[in-house]
Amino acid sequence: MLGYIAVADVLDMLTPDDDDTPDALYVRDVLDHKRTSEHYPELLEEIRAEGIALPVMIRTLNGRPWLVDGHHRVAAALDAGITHLVWSDLPLEVEDRPHNPMLRGEWGPYRPAA
Repeated sequence: MLGYIAVADVLDMLTPDDDDTPDALYVRDVLDHKRTSEHYPELLEEIRAEGIALPVMIRTLNGRPWLVDGHHRVAAALDAGITHLVWSDLPLEVEDRPHNPMLRGEWGPYRPAA
């Protein structure tokens, strides 16, 4: 499924553990670290010029939404003044991530409240 979501709503989502930010629990807590990555300046300029080409991936666990892919895009959206993102509950090409635990087990698709 695809949809639109406010960047502000994504900031309050949970995020998987990141070895470089072990105390992070929410997306807002990891964005400063994501901005320090080597490819971030280029990504930001690309997004400013062309917009965001790929949706962020949101899944649920125990009924709570988690941002599982797209943290750099969320940071760049904030820095570029973008207020809404396209989201998906599956990667564009599932075969690229066949062993991702977030695609099976207790993880489920994201469905925003109506």
